[in-house]
Amino acid sequence: MVEPNLNAYLQNQIKQAQDLEAQIEQIANQRYQLDMKVKELDKTLKELNNAKDDAPIYKNVGPILYKIDDRAKLVSDLEEQKELGQMRLKTLENQQKTLEAKYKELEETIQRKYEESTKGNNQQLS
Repeated sequence: MVEPNLNAYLQNQIKQAQDLEAQIEQIANQRYQLDMKVKELDKTLKELNNAKDDAPIYKNVGPILYKIDDRAKLVSDLEEQKELGQMRLKTLENQQKTLEAKYKELEETIQRKYEESTKGNNQQLS
């Protein structure tokens, strides 16, 4: 909540910090969802590697299951999806770290400016 007696600069800094906080949360949610997908792909690949070569393999697309004839292509596609997911995870992690650093810097600036602001007000009251 922004206090009405803070100057416009400080209010702007607080708004920026709130925006950064929302972006960090959004990226954290994206990372979680993507991490779950990568883990699921990894588990699927392990199951495919453990299944017998002549075992039938089915893939679901929405509510429909269909039989896969080209097992090697399926494995290759899943490995590619997993690799892309891992690369995207690294990108999101780096974005999150960058935003967290900016947030911390902004937080320190806000704290410093707020202390300067209240110190100045207290001196004027004396």
